[in-house]
Amino acid sequence: MLRCLAFLAMIALATAPLAASPPAPATASETLVIENVTVIPMTREGGVLPNRTVVIEGGRIVSIADAADAGDPPDANRIDGTGKWLVPGFSDMHVHIGNERMLRLLARSPVPEDGAAHMQDAFTPYIVNGVLQVFDLAAMPETVGQRIAIESGRVLGPHVAMATMIDSNDPVLPFGITHSAGSPAQGRQAVKDAAADGFEFVKVYGHLDLPTFTAIVEEARARNIRVVGHIPQRGEGITGSFFQPGYDLVVHAEEFAQQTRSPDLTAIPSYVEMARKNGTALVATLTANDRIAQIARDPGSLASREDLYVLPPQFYDLSVNSNPYAAQSSEGYIAYAQSIVDFNGTLVRAFAQAGIPVLTGTDAGIPGVAPGFSLHDEFEALAQAGLDNRLILEGSTRLAAEFLGVEDDRGTVAVGKRADLVLLDADPLKDIANTRRIAAVIRDGRYLDREDLDALLADLIARNRK
Repeated sequence: MLRCLAFLAMIALATAPLAASPPAPATASETLVIENVTVIPMTREGGVLPNRTVVIEGGRIVSIADAADAGDPPDANRIDGTGKWLVPGFSDMHVHIGNERMLRLLARSPVPEDGAAHMQDAFTPYIVNGVLQVFDLAAMPETVGQRIAIESGRVLGPHVAMATMIDSNDPVLPFGITHSAGSPAQGRQAVKDAAADGFEFVKVYGHLDLPTFTAIVEEARARNIRVVGHIPQRGEGITGSFFQPGYDLVVHAEEFAQQTRSPDLTAIPSYVEMARKNGTALVATLTANDRIAQIARDPGSLASREDLYVLPPQFYDLSVNSNPYAAQSSEGYIAYAQSIVDFNGTLVRAFAQAGIPVLTGTDAGIPGVAPGFSLHDEFEALAQAGLDNRLILEGSTRLAAEFLGVEDDRGTVAVGKRADLVLLDADPLKDIANTRRIAAVIRDGRYLDREDLDALLADLIARNRK
């Protein structure tokens, strides 16, 4: 397995105290007016709305009007959007948010002293990159507390959706991070436990047998819990058996690549048909496999990666000086890693052409994949694979919100929706790399301009680099 979760620096960003610095210089209570801006609403109707004035009150969009017809709210914070583009906040649909218990279980090292790690630090890299929604695919009870801290306003971070993991009685990850299920009865009980703990999703993992997988999906469907995750039993020739009603999302393109001893491009049409008939979407995580192959080819490249400076020192050391993928430098491994990369691009393009939703996700947390920054890498990797820029943005905005069941609240720029928005200095439909050109982030109506974002990031890096 290329991506061995036993090494996860999803530990990456473990947390203790709430915040290292004031998380935001503005409040969501004031009226915010963005004038003369081009809106890319990402609604089903599509289109671009030039020269608009957007009014935000109480964290919600209350008006999107032609600039010439817009009203003049009193006592508003007015932003000149001339030459800028307003888009919905981005979603990373595959992340791993660490916590102290995860550190104990995975790293087998002492928990950092109080004050050495901060909950805010886990989420600042997402905020400064316009990532305002994440899907945690190894959620633990601690994740519930992190989400509460964000939604209560004590921490400035993205909305967090949570999937708890279920594996066999011989799990890849330690008990405590994953539930175990070695039989259908145990699989059903694991789903019941997940429901009792408040998780909206369960993530199936690679060691589950087919009868237990089936029981998990059936129990989850009965309890209105969605099932996402890996395709178990690699190499056993039973891939199609796992595409059952209720198995809604495969979380890596590489899951298909690893169904055979070597990635089989000729099998892609059958994989597309399995997913299409079952209504199963895909998170590609192309950039994670790109990173793995790059690290294997050139381990020294890690030292030049400035995006990894957002990691606390112990996790920076894991990603740069003790990266497990850097040790895999044989010609055979490098060739295999590259074959996964090549397969993934072809598979993702075929899924998109078939109209299967391709959602944007990064596996942020594995060694060498930086939170927040990696989503823009993923956008560019998807474009290189042949996806249209609008389709890429849909997978990170409206389609992500629809999958998570929050489309009535966010995911598009529309009246009544939550003001989770990104203001860009250039058109992302023209060049997807323009998603990096962030002029401001608006989280729940709270306006953070470029200076604010740079200050948050500089503070984080300065403390990490001491």
